[in-house]
Order: sequence, then structure tokens, then C-alpha cells
Amino acid sequence: MSTSHRGHRPAVAHGLLALGLVAVFADIARAEDDVGTREAGTAQLDEIVVIGSAPQVDVLSLDTPNLTGSRLGLDARDLPASVSVVTREMIELRGARTALEAIESAVGMSGGTSVGSIPNYATRGFTGNDITVMRDGIRQNTASQSARPLDAFLFDRIEVLKGPASLLYGEGAVGGAVNYVSKQAPTEHRGEAQFSAGSWDSYRAAAGAGGPTGVQNLYFRADASTSRRGGYVDNSDSRYDALAGELRWQPSADTSLRLSGTVLADETLSYYGTPLVYDAVIAQDGTQSVRRASTATDRLVNARIEPGTRRNNYNNGDNFADGSNSFWRAIAQTRLSTHWTLRNETYFATQRLDWRNTESAVWNPETQLVDRSSFLLIYRDDEQIGNRLDLSWEGSLLGMKNQFLIGGFYDRNDQDRNSGQSGVPGSPTPASVTLHDFDPGYGPDVRASRTVGVLTRNTAIYVEDVLSVGESLKLVGGLRYDHIDVERRSYVGAEPYDKRYEPLTGRFGAVYALTPAVNVYASYSRAAQPVSQLVSLNASQDDFSLQKGRQYEVGIKASALGGRASMTLALFDIEKNDLLTSTIVDGTRINSQIGAQVSQGAELALSLVPARGWQIDANLAPTWTAEYEDFNENLGTGVISRDGNTPPNVPKMVAGLYLMRSWPQWSLQGGLRYIGEREANNNNGIQLADYTALDAAITRRWKNLSLTLRGRNLTDERYAEWSSAGGLMLRMADPRSAELGMRLTF
Repeated sequence: MSTSHRGHRPAVAHGLLALGLVAVFADIARAEDDVGTREAGTAQLDEIVVIGSAPQVDVLSLDTPNLTGSRLGLDARDLPASVSVVTREMIELRGARTALEAIESAVGMSGGTSVGSIPNYATRGFTGNDITVMRDGIRQNTASQSARPLDAFLFDRIEVLKGPASLLYGEGAVGGAVNYVSKQAPTEHRGEAQFSAGSWDSYRAAAGAGGPTGVQNLYFRADASTSRRGGYVDNSDSRYDALAGELRWQPSADTSLRLSGTVLADETLSYYGTPLVYDAVIAQDGTQSVRRASTATDRLVNARIEPGTRRNNYNNGDNFADGSNSFWRAIAQTRLSTHWTLRNETYFATQRLDWRNTESAVWNPETQLVDRSSFLLIYRDDEQIGNRLDLSWEGSLLGMKNQFLIGGFYDRNDQDRNSGQSGVPGSPTPASVTLHDFDPGYGPDVRASRTVGVLTRNTAIYVEDVLSVGESLKLVGGLRYDHIDVERRSYVGAEPYDKRYEPLTGRFGAVYALTPAVNVYASYSRAAQPVSQLVSLNASQDDFSLQKGRQYEVGIKASALGGRASMTLALFDIEKNDLLTSTIVDGTRINSQIGAQVSQGAELALSLVPARGWQIDANLAPTWTAEYEDFNENLGTGVISRDGNTPPNVPKMVAGLYLMRSWPQWSLQGGLRYIGEREANNNNGIQLADYTALDAAITRRWKNLSLTLRGRNLTDERYAEWSSAGGLMLRMADPRSAELGMRLTF
């Protein structure tokens, strides 16, 4: 399905902007090269030593090897794709406490906690299951496992690959892939400890250290973190605990063995959102009435969040979401010769999740009460084991430098759960409550039971290649073939179900160096994704094939002023085809895969050190097209067209501006994040207003010790970060808050 006619004028405008920026950076780079040449040909200048310069944070990481975008470890500059890296330094500088807060520093990323305690992300017009979340490059299949709340202290960095990522990570990942990269054992002794306390009875403590063990060529890393938060909203306490460690044996420069493990536990009292209050509804035919809204068709009259409800939690009083996870890895790597390198990774992961929540609390203007429904029990007990083997070669092919990798992958995920458990009442007691001064009551007297087991097995083979054609051009490509087998077995008498898929996905691109510091690129990539998560597939979806995703992307990656200025710019066009859509023919509903979801936009990032002690970072990500095409939503009682509508929680614009001014003992930091207007549901009858959040911090340093006073949402802006219950519940962000933190390095 061609989409070349959509967004033509914005695409042309941004294309001209791209050409202009290329010219500017290329001219600067050439000028620097010319200056260097003249100086080399005339006289040797005296050495100038600058003392006391402000620490520079490498925000764009253009010259850092990146494994999220390619298993060949190419620098970000040489990838024909967009990869945003949130480094350890950025996490500390911007005060990110959780993985969600850290990821929001990445270009074009927005997020929120949507269902109970599960973080959710949006980028490039896609959200939810269209964005894969991984731990150290390993996907854990379900969002409730891979996207549990995580302390940002655990990570060395977080990398975000934009657009289809099936080449590296298998089915899914049409919108992008988020990769949490763990800290590794260092070769020198180093450590740090942190403690912070702030608003709403929150505190956070973490410590980690690593270095030589005393045994020759054996190094270690150990980290621990704990955080508690009372929550601004009533009955929304949370607790996150984590332990992580690694042993690395390096018997020679060519061979290493890494053994690592992470154990996580979280306990959350869930806040799903605040009910949107309204006076009446307007139906499709224009008639107005006072009744509970249908989010599929209605528009609201005088919709608002009542100020007095801001701290109310309408969940049942005995709600909880408790998770425990572990992730273990053994990685062996050896250089077989001057050309060949072998890497093998074996991993084992576990998950246990217990869940008891009322997930919908919707205002009813007729009764003037909040109707509570969608009481849900969740039980998960999963074990995942897998192995990845890579063989890479580096040398010369037909006189040209070439890097090649072939790999094999096997993953087995055995999951027990309570999908479709019968006998669970749909509401807590009481089922409806007043808007103020209510008794939250209790959920039904029922426990979760094991009802179904799902076994997914994925075997894959993939290849990647980078061919250097001359000094300036690199051709980068890869293909992946997956064999996916899903077996669903019932513990309550239902028929078993089996399904197999065999997608072929890939990416092809070219990178051209206009100068050593300015690269332009273009790429095409494909992805494949089932009509629902693999673990949720059942017999009713047996006739449907994988959804297909493709992306065209062009862009620029450039640096200048001796590395003190850097820039990336990307233009993208994504289309996901074969969405499941419904039509009514002669009174009979027919499901077919003819729908599509499309997006077009741009991402611009700039980093500048204009003078000693200053740093300015900015990003801008407009999405001028994000909509459904030929898509009818199944409402159960009928179908309705969503053609031209925007998917929920997808912002039209994401932007950020971050400033740092540093002196030898003091530093000031400030950041603005802007999130544009979003739709709250597929009906596009409710909009979430745009917002700007302002954070700032002041830090005092004494050698290895620093104290930071940080303020968040300093303008006390009231905004919704995410919508749920069809847009009739809005998860409101915290108001103005403050925290005092200490950091010690040793």
C-alpha cells in the first residue's frame, strides 16, 4: 500500500532543513580540516593545556559502539538507523530514578504508567506492543515481564533503536526497541553510593562497586538498590528492590567469560487514573443525553478533572501488583584468528507476578457516581531459557574492507497463567462509589488459579554484513529467518491450540561520509508481528497471518568544533499492514487483514558545548502523520470505521531542552520537556492536552562527594501522562516535588 502522497509538504520542508544542516556541518568540518592542514604545513603551535573544564556529557554518542542497532558493534555514526543512547552520565545528570524517567530523555520518546504498574512507551506514532523492551538484548516476550518497574541505577546505559527491529530481535518491534544494558565488571576499582529523600515519603538508596578480585584476570561488579515511595495519590505506595552482579574472567586479550545475574522484586499499590467528569454525552447522530459514555462513539460535554479528586485512588482497597524476576547469563567470547571471532550467550530468566486490581473507574453523570469494573486477577509463573551463537568475520572482500556475522538463536519460554479464569466477579464491593469521601472496599473473595500454559519456541538464523566501498561509502544489510512455534494447553478442559510462523525480515541501508565528521544515510527495514502477543494467541486467531511493518528512513549524523557540537536528523515513513479489521456483510461479521497504521515524521537532536562550563542539548520530534487506514474496530455489537483516526497516547510533538552550567565546585541543571496533544482513545473523542514540564537542580561537589537539590515539575503543571479505560480515566502526573540527594564515588 503506497503512502507516498501523505505528508508531502512537511516532508519537503524537513528535507530542505536536512540539506541545509548537512551543508552547515559539512562546511564547518571542511573548514576545520583546512585549518588543520594549513597549521601542519606552517608552524607547530605551542601546547595549550586547559585546566578545570566542565565535564562534557556525550549525549548523542556518535562514536560509541552500539549493539542495539547492530550485532557487529558499529559506531552509531556508521549505522543507517536512529539509535538514541541514554548514558550513565545522562541518567545521573537528569536525576532519572526509574527506567521510564531515563527513557524519556531519549529523542522522540514519551511514556507513562498505563495499566497498574507497567510502564508504557510511545515513539514514531506507535505504542504498546509495537515497542519491544529487552534486557541486555534479550526479549522476554510479555510486557508485564520485560517492562516491570526498574531502578535506573542498575544500568550502564539504555539504548533505543527507532523503527522496525525484527532483524535483531525477532517478531514485533515495528515502532522500535528499548534495550536496558547492565553494568559490567571494570578492570579498575571503582564504586559509588547514592541516597535521596523527597516528597511523599520517598527515599532511594543504592550502592555498587567493581574491579579486580585479587585472583589474576578475574574481575567483579556488584550492585544493590532499594526505593520506597508513598505516592501523591492515596494508597499508591511502591517498593522496588534489586541485586545485580557480574564475574568476568579474562585469561587473555582474545578470550573472556562473563557470568552475570539480576534479581528484582517490586510491590505496588496501583493507581490507574482519575475519572474524567462530564455533564452529558453527544452521540454520533448529534443527540445529547445524560448517561454513561460509550468511548467507541460518544463525545463528552464539559469534560474535566475535578480538583478535589486529584489524590483519590478508586482502586479496591486490597489491590496489589507484586512481581519478582531474575535474569542470568553466561557469555563466552574468543577471537579465533585475526579474522574470526566466536561469541556464545546462554541465558535463563524467571518471572512470578501476582495481581489484584480494579482497572476501570468511570464517571456516570446519570447517577453521579463512579462505576468500578474490570476487576482482574493475574497470575504468572514463567521460565525462559535460550542461547545465541554468533560467528563474525572481519577482513577484505574483493579488495574492500568487510565485516560479516552469521548467528543462530533459540528461545524457549514456558508460561503458566490464569488467562480467562471463570468465576471472577467483574467489580469490587461497592461497585459504585461517590466522587469524594468514599469507602474503597474490597475485591471479590477469590484467588487466582492456573488455567492455561503457553509454550513458545523460537529458532532463528540471521546474517549481517558491512561492506566499505572506498573510503566514504558503507553498505549495511542483514536478513533474519524465524521459526516460531506456539503451543497453548488448558488446565480447565479447553481444546489445545498450536500455531507456527516463519517470518523473513531484514534491513538494508547505505552510509556516505561527506567528510570524516558528517555522514548521511538511507535505509529500508521490515518487521513482522502477530495480531496479538504470542502468549495471547488462541484458536479464534488461527486463520490470520503476521502483520507486516516496513520503514523508509533518511538522515544525517554530524559533529563539528572538535567534538563540541554534534547533530542527528532523521526523516521516517513507517507502515504496518495486515491489521485485523471487521466488516458486516449481510448481517454477518467478517474479519480480514486489510487495515494499516501509518506514521511519518522527523527527529532532530543537537548537542553543543559553546564555552567552558556550558552544555546545551535539545531535541525535537514532530510526527505529522499518525493514523489508521482502512481499519474498522470490532465493538462486539458491531463495527466502526477508524480510518484517519490517530492511535491513543501518541503525541504530535515531543521536544526537550536541557542546559547545564558548571563550575569547579557547583553546577546548575535545568530541563524542559514538551509533549504535544494526544488522543485518549481510538474514537478520538477525547484529547489529552499538551504540556511542558520544568525540572531543575543545583549540585555542590567536594572531591568525591556531591549533594544535589532537585525540583520536578516546578511550574506545578497539572497534566495527564497517559489514558486508560477508553480515555475516561487519566493517569495524572505528580505535582511540584523536591528531593535532596547525595552521591559518593570511590
